[in-house]
Amino acid sequence: MSEVTSNFPQLRFPDFDDKWEEKRLSDIAEKSNVKNRDNEVSSVFTNSATKGVVNQRDFFDKDIANQNNLDGYYIINHDNFVYNPRISFSAPVGPLNRNHLGTGVMSPLYTILKINNVSLDFIERYFKTTKWHRYMNNIANIGARHDRMNIISSDFMKMPIPLPKDEEQQKIAASLAAVDNKIEQLSKKQELLGEYKKGLMQQIFSQEIRFKADDGSDFPDWEEKKLGNISNVSKLAGYEFTKYIKYQDTGSIIALRGLNIKKNKLDLSVVKFIDNSDFSRLNRSKLFIDDLMFTYIGTIGEVALIDEDDKYYLAPNVSRIRFNNEVCLPRFAIQYFNREVFKQGEIKKYVSSSSQPALTMGNVRLFILNLPTKPEQQKIANFLSSIDSKIEQVGEQLDKSKQFKKALLQKMFV
Repeated sequence: MSEVTSNFPQLRFPDFDDKWEEKRLSDIAEKSNVKNRDNEVSSVFTNSATKGVVNQRDFFDKDIANQNNLDGYYIINHDNFVYNPRISFSAPVGPLNRNHLGTGVMSPLYTILKINNVSLDFIERYFKTTKWHRYMNNIANIGARHDRMNIISSDFMKMPIPLPKDEEQQKIAASLAAVDNKIEQLSKKQELLGEYKKGLMQQIFSQEIRFKADDGSDFPDWEEKKLGNISNVSKLAGYEFTKYIKYQDTGSIIALRGLNIKKNKLDLSVVKFIDNSDFSRLNRSKLFIDDLMFTYIGTIGEVALIDEDDKYYLAPNVSRIRFNNEVCLPRFAIQYFNREVFKQGEIKKYVSSSSQPALTMGNVRLFILNLPTKPEQQKIANFLSSIDSKIEQVGEQLDKSKQFKKALLQKMFV
């Protein structure tokens, strides 16, 4: 491919140098609002998108499909496109989705389009770029309550569509399809690795699978331990937060909040710094390597390990569990806490039933852990961590592929 400027796409295949032709959407598309009568369509797409066309809950507060009366619904055929002209500010502006499934029906609140004389693979990918979204934003009318945007059909059909010749359309679509295929393969691989680990964890922690000592002998039986007896559990007191912590947007010392603990990791995409706080009054909340973070209010049971000294302090909605390493290894504990059976069993039975689910530190200390000896913990932690590394590697490849596709979408279209 070569870089191209002016009114041409930035990135282009060799042997193509023609200027793209600009058409209106009405030149290549026609509305296909044919109403279903007498339930003549047997395969029904529900508006909750269980079969994948459009997720109505992205746009509305509730499903509106009435499967007992589909008489007024529009028929949607394979390869039709569908979009929602009434969207809220929290939803994407008028997503255009292609129906890869069979014939069904859609609510009359949607508009169904039949695309003609254009590569459907090409136009489908054009509708994934930000370029046409800019047009949609420009023509959208803000509702009286300023909570919704409506798109007038006639304006929508005037949307400019830049089109290369058929052969170039096919090449662009094919190259992006190859990227889509790679993304799909990586997503499936990540999913399978996750299921593989989940199955192994179930067998390991139920002791169906046991590790052997280095000399080939059996490890001793596991023993139940109360968390409060093998660790120090703490959180930031309310007065400490209000009196001694000062948030700022830049710095080097991060206040770890509940929102920073996600998917067994520290999520530092949104952080607050506390470099100018009174640290002499916050010794108890200073965090060290291998401290286990545990969220105890709102979203309960998210965990992560601290990976660096002198960088983090506790903030609201997350607690710190500091293990006695002679009894329980933190790398083993994070795997133990991440099991669904532990979350739904041991953790859930102590959660308050108020509108804001929460745990007291006293109840956290009551958690019962069934522990092997330290050497077996080490083997289990190493084994499961190796699978985590593979999952993370695939995740990184997946993220790179998605970013690559995003760049292609912006550079291969005018």
